[in-house]
Amino acid sequence: MDQTRRTTQQLFYAGIAVSLVLLLWGWWAGSAHLLTIPGGRLVALGRLFGLLATYTILLEVFLVSRVPFLEKNFDLHEMTDLHRWNGYGIVASIVAHTVFLTIGYAAPGHVGWWNQFWQFNTQYEDILYATIGTIVLLAATALSVRIMRKRLPYELWFATQLTLYGAIVLGTLHQLKTGGDFIGHFWFTSYWYMWYIGVFGLLAWYRFILPLLNAYRYEFRVAGVVQESATTYSVYVSGNGIEHFRFSPGQYATWWVLAPGIWWQAHPFSFSNPPGEEFLRFTVKASGDFTNAIRHLQPGSRVIIDGPRGSFITDRAANAKQVLLIAGGIGIAPYVSSIETFLDAHLPVALLYAASSKKEISFRRELAELQRQGLLVDIFLKEQGRRIDTDSLKQYITPGTVVYVCGPDGMSRGLSNALHKLGVPKSAIVTERFAY
Repeated sequence: MDQTRRTTQQLFYAGIAVSLVLLLWGWWAGSAHLLTIPGGRLVALGRLFGLLATYTILLEVFLVSRVPFLEKNFDLHEMTDLHRWNGYGIVASIVAHTVFLTIGYAAPGHVGWWNQFWQFNTQYEDILYATIGTIVLLAATALSVRIMRKRLPYELWFATQLTLYGAIVLGTLHQLKTGGDFIGHFWFTSYWYMWYIGVFGLLAWYRFILPLLNAYRYEFRVAGVVQESATTYSVYVSGNGIEHFRFSPGQYATWWVLAPGIWWQAHPFSFSNPPGEEFLRFTVKASGDFTNAIRHLQPGSRVIIDGPRGSFITDRAANAKQVLLIAGGIGIAPYVSSIETFLDAHLPVALLYAASSKKEISFRRELAELQRQGLLVDIFLKEQGRRIDTDSLKQYITPGTVVYVCGPDGMSRGLSNALHKLGVPKSAIVTERFAY
């Protein structure tokens, strides 16, 4: 499985490289002649960065499109890293595009930079829209920087990300109309249209059309809410033929509960029951306005499920000799859907479960039943001074162990480092970190 993932990731990066070569080829065909005229080199560079800006924006749209190809072959933190680095590319390309074009057009006519920039926005078709889109995009990018993101409620951060779609439309309206690299180059124009249609088509299908079709087909509704511990609650979702809704054990989805006061919010939660049952379930910890509202849900509210998503799946242990599961707090949820699969495969399975206190332990009944089936459980309670560290991990690590880690971001990072020190290869550590 790991080799398949690596091969798939390599194919993805190879596809990026090939498409960039085609971009450079198209740019050279349309802008090479500018390199010999006054100011032309700056204009040519400005065009190149304009193409790169649009390319990185479209790549960003592709990364958020929920395409299964990406979802199952990149871990959540790997996807987050791709978003971040590509986001830096977007900002750098847009700034370079604006600066080089402004200076390149201003120099031959001996016009000041500001005057030239003003002319662009008042005398050129759709440039003002592109400027507005750029401002919105840069603002949303600034709010996504970790230090700013941590200060925002998830709902507000999520709303700012939705504005990016409008910014993208505003920022790219002018390209095919006024872009010099497209004039007289039918193949390059067709290539670019293919990118737009393909990327936005995938986005529309996987993020909007498919979730709505599933909501219509299965008629997802809240069936009830069950308290699992002092602060955690499970939402049971019923539906028509819901046992046929497919997801892999360990995956998550973004859930829209169309109830008063929270209908406009969407949040990611793991499936906390195995596939094939007559209900779906997700489990939340009451820690904010949305999650506190969840526990008061009444039966009957419609639900839209954007998913399944994620690569935190049992297939990652296909070649394992034993499995170690490490959960912190609500990180226990995805394991409830996957432990039975490991046991059915006759794999030795151990669960290290960290919680603040006894009253914070969730899924007691289900864990007890899984213990009777062979699951080894070791609970680490903060109130008793026990914590999962290198010493406590040693006894569970043997050659061929695949380790799953799900919990708060800091815990996941720390335990991953500890596992590396114990000789567990990176390919044998599977993490799920819900840090937006």
